[in-house]
Amino acid sequence: MTRACITCLVVCLLPIAATAQTTPSQGPMIVERVHSGFLVAPDFKITEVDGKTSELAGGYAGVLTGDKIFIGGGGYWLANQSSDREMAYGGLIVQWLARTDERFGFSARGLVGGGRATLSSSLSDILKMSDGDRRSLGRITQDDLNRSRLVDSRIRFREEFFVAEPEVGLLVRLSKRMRLTGGAGYRFTGGEGRNDNRLHGAVGSVGLQIGGGS
Repeated sequence: MTRACITCLVVCLLPIAATAQTTPSQGPMIVERVHSGFLVAPDFKITEVDGKTSELAGGYAGVLTGDKIFIGGGGYWLANQSSDREMAYGGLIVQWLARTDERFGFSARGLVGGGRATLSSSLSDILKMSDGDRRSLGRITQDDLNRSRLVDSRIRFREEFFVAEPEVGLLVRLSKRMRLTGGAGYRFTGGEGRNDNRLHGAVGSVGLQIGGGS
């Protein structure tokens, strides 16, 4: 009888022991909220346009997710432009940010889009003598009539172009929702015209990011 009771007790305790051995220890579940928010950044660039050192003013805005990925749009225009030297471009901007919760961080950014530029070129025109010029000469020969003069003039033309601008940068955290940015990159351009090489060039930038998900 005693043996039967012991056997019955062992049979009853076996499932409990098995459950105790197979059930893994579980700690508390940690749910981390992914921060996201709207970010806007005025941005200024130093670059070379048409062989001259130039300043570009502009900025970008969009959504920063997880304090790491920014997706938005931006645009820039030539600040020191003239009637025969203008440029503006913009497009999609994607940026990856690192160490945003620390004093110093870094980033990689890219812009892909399009733009329009106005440039000028020198044109040497061979102009025939006018009738007034001929009359002022009095008696002239056939060679005089065929004489020409070389005149240099400037012509303006507009050109649309594709632009891709990769850039790496440094971040300086000023506050929870404000960062100073500085970067260096290169602007690649392409279009139907033959003057695309006058539009591409190295770029240096400085800006201020306001907002985000922090």
